[in-house]
Amino acid sequence: MSKIKWNQHRYQELINLHKAISLLSLDEISSVLISQLPSVFSIDYFTLFLYDKDKRKLNLICHNHPEIESSFSIPLSSSPIMKAAVLSGQYVLEPDFSASSYYRGAGNPLFKEGYFVTIPLMIEKEIVGVLNINDVTQDSVDVEDLDFILNLSEFIAMSVSNAVLYEQTRTLAVTDGLTGISNRQYLDKSLLIEFERSTRYGTPLSLVLLDVDHFKDVNDTYGHLKGDDVLVALASLLKKFCRTNDIAARYGGEEFLMVLPQSNAQGAFKIAERIREEMMKLSFDENESGFSVTISCGVVELNKDCMENVDQLVHITDKALYEAKNSGRNKTVIGSTESKK
Repeated sequence: MSKIKWNQHRYQELINLHKAISLLSLDEISSVLISQLPSVFSIDYFTLFLYDKDKRKLNLICHNHPEIESSFSIPLSSSPIMKAAVLSGQYVLEPDFSASSYYRGAGNPLFKEGYFVTIPLMIEKEIVGVLNINDVTQDSVDVEDLDFILNLSEFIAMSVSNAVLYEQTRTLAVTDGLTGISNRQYLDKSLLIEFERSTRYGTPLSLVLLDVDHFKDVNDTYGHLKGDDVLVALASLLKKFCRTNDIAARYGGEEFLMVLPQSNAQGAFKIAERIREEMMKLSFDENESGFSVTISCGVVELNKDCMENVDQLVHITDKALYEAKNSGRNKTVIGSTESKK
């Protein structure tokens, strides 16, 4: 193949792969890269890491190494060659990686013998990830091959950056900004779905409404930032005790709601009590002296004979929480489902 035809062939490969990875899903981008990148680059192995600047961590999102079963995260400091590329913003090429100063032994499946190139993926001088390519059969990579790889890496960086931004936007749309759990908008939609499913198939559904006791006093005494710490801590406990299909959301202010499919009132009561007891154990430091907070909980199981809609279910759960508050706080009350009122 002549040089002109070779360049045309490479250019077409670049365009084709760019089109194939112009997606808004990291999983879909990963699938395309795994199936196409080794042949397009004419290499044996590759790995693609996302870079978490805040935590200075590298998160592996895709690769074609047979020795690696799943993705993982590593500190930037634990990979000297990727650290060098990230900090400099320049690619690092080692013609014989096993003879380089970055080599840490044959036990690491990510870094094999042969030539090795680490390329920082950048968008406007911001590092979004790192692409590593490795070929154990070729002695080195020529200038034209490297130039082609670097050009395509720019497209990979753009696609990955767009997908990350899209997923972050989707997450923010359904997530409470302070606590990181579901927001009210997502809760309302999910609760309606679970209510209709439970009503249709006769499966159990319970709600737990939780409220921080004397939260205004916490804010007035220790400040709103410390109050935020309390809310974040409670949200973390909710996530800890959530099962796969459970939903925990910030309901409003210092109130949180748990939607527990396939759970009766007694099961929901046990979960609420475990959260309440764990919350009591937490200490929030303030000027070297700690303070603790308590929560009150209302629990109700759906009774389709007296609850015709979601609002009635939530209303009775709210009444159960009010009873817990009114009878001394720091307790869990199972609400009555005898009537709609």
